[in-house]
Amino acid sequence: MAASALAVTLIGIAAVSPPAAVAALYQDAPFDSTMITPAMVDAGRGIFHQKGLCFACHGMQLEGTQIAPTLKAHAWRDAKDGDLAAILGVVSKGVKSTAMVSFPGGISPTEARAVASYVWSVGHGKAKP
Repeated sequence: MAASALAVTLIGIAAVSPPAAVAALYQDAPFDSTMITPAMVDAGRGIFHQKGLCFACHGMQLEGTQIAPTLKAHAWRDAKDGDLAAILGVVSKGVKSTAMVSFPGGISPTEARAVASYVWSVGHGKAKP
């Protein structure tokens, strides 16, 4: 009986697109600013400016554009005053009715954490853009 319940659960997870299933599991893992390392910030910077294509809307210095807001210190709309977990939520889920898509540029959940670490660090004066 337990094996069939496990099979049903696995089939249910497989029915969801793989990135969404992984993201849902990954996003529930604890993540706060004490977990950020310099390596994560550096990786996030690279992803932001390359694969993630984040710079195209948010600017090379995270200054914002006509398309998207600054990611430096500001009144956050969907990220609860710049809370790290909320920033990760925006990167992972996107923002409805905006150009912000989930996992921009096809980044992975791990890469999303790195981008969130970079954005949080810049927004809180802990790193330079």
